[in-house]
Amino acid sequence: MIMTSLKKTYGTRKLKKLLNVYYEGEVLENLVSELYPLLDSVGYEALEKIVGLCNQIAGDHSGRTAVTLLEESPELIDRLLIYGDTDLVMNVYALCSQIARYGEGTAIRLLEQSPELIARVGYDGLEKIAGLSSHVAQADSFVAAKLLGISPELIDRVGYDGLEQVAALCSSVAKDRRFVTALLEMTPGLIDKVGIDLLEKVAELCSQVAGYSSRTAVRLLGQSPELIDRVGYDALAKVVGLCSQVAQEDSFVAARLLEMSPGLIEKVSPDCLGNLAELCCLVNRDDSFIAARVFDGSQELIARLHRYGDTELVTSVYGLCSQVARDYNWRTAVRLLGLSPDIIERLLRYGDKELVLNVYALCSQVAGYSVRAAVSLLEVSPDLIGRASYEGLEKVAYKASEIARVKGEEKATSFVRGELSEYADFFEAITEGLELKSVKPVLLHYLNALLGYRIEIVEAQGAATTDGERIFLPVRIKEFEEEDRNFILYKVMATHEEAHLEYGSFDFELMRVRDVVSRIKGKYERVQRAAES
Repeated sequence: MIMTSLKKTYGTRKLKKLLNVYYEGEVLENLVSELYPLLDSVGYEALEKIVGLCNQIAGDHSGRTAVTLLEESPELIDRLLIYGDTDLVMNVYALCSQIARYGEGTAIRLLEQSPELIARVGYDGLEKIAGLSSHVAQADSFVAAKLLGISPELIDRVGYDGLEQVAALCSSVAKDRRFVTALLEMTPGLIDKVGIDLLEKVAELCSQVAGYSSRTAVRLLGQSPELIDRVGYDALAKVVGLCSQVAQEDSFVAARLLEMSPGLIEKVSPDCLGNLAELCCLVNRDDSFIAARVFDGSQELIARLHRYGDTELVTSVYGLCSQVARDYNWRTAVRLLGLSPDIIERLLRYGDKELVLNVYALCSQVAGYSVRAAVSLLEVSPDLIGRASYEGLEKVAYKASEIARVKGEEKATSFVRGELSEYADFFEAITEGLELKSVKPVLLHYLNALLGYRIEIVEAQGAATTDGERIFLPVRIKEFEEEDRNFILYKVMATHEEAHLEYGSFDFELMRVRDVVSRIKGKYERVQRAAES
């Protein structure tokens, strides 16, 4: 008991003599108390060296960091002694002291992780890891410290070779600290999802994005496993490549497009994304608010367009609008984009998706001669097809292109809108079949005689019908080459709809149904009772 007390007094006195070179007061007393157990485990000489090494690791001066290292040393040394003797402990501290020249944080993190790393790769492996981290620390000591923090996890997943790959990757993408920090934090999880080799490719892709938006790069990195599962790495690479090109002109548009790509990448082609990007770049030069609105509304608009067709149709719509923005002005392009669903819906009354694609392709051709005429042609295309068929629309388009070449854009646009005197004769020459307005007086006289009262005939874009008060008939009938036969068809349609009015198709009253049902039920109940009796 007395010997133990004397031993502790002697040891404490020696520790104070060692530590009071650097520390004093309460700090000195606390350190003496914390470090005393090390006298038994490693001896005074080793402890003397450890104190010196801790001060070197902390930056060759006493301070809070050195105090913290010394306070944590007893627990750390106990863990190290599981894998070796005092020589191992001294080697670890000396190694971390060497690394401190590349960054205090790197050295401290290596010291903290040393027991776990030695357990996995031995002291020789720890030396190699120290070399890796010192290489990374030369570019960024913060990144090196982060790498050391996940090293045990990485070794468990991919071994020392995989750790080397990650270290090399960090060195190659360490230009943006925010991005590389996120990369290191996500690396274990990403390796589990995509593997180390694909991780390298993804990280290189995302580092391109970090060049113009580190926030977007971090988001893309986190979403990359899901995107790869959905569309494959090649599709992701195409989108990133596109956005990197766009970033050379407008980094805002590139970042917004990339942020939206997870919701669009399966619904549109890369060409469509390129058209959207071009349109928004042109808008953003003048009005960033409108550009943001175009982006924000694109997912809903694309979903709506998909109800009328497929990716090819969506690409055609955005392709024409970007052409209008590039060759004329973006305001007209944005307006045309907003009108597209309504135009397409009207066109589909006269055909299918192929008709719509043909109309957009035709307008794109006209835009090569006159963008304004092409926009007007698209806007009036449903009416023109209803009156003159698609072939008639083609003839108007070719005539407008010819006028644009010879007389200029203004004349071509006026022609498409029907404002030139020559339009009436031209349109009359290209139309086929029988027009309703030419036989409407005869049909009205005929219907009035049948009904005994006046009825209104209204031009319809679709089939013949009636609402109980008016009769709707097609603008033009061209089922037969002979005009007389087309007139007979008009008469048949009109007669069919007149019969609905004459014979009371619209006289049904729901409130009378209950009385009728009651009378029928009463009648058949009496019949049934009579039969039973």
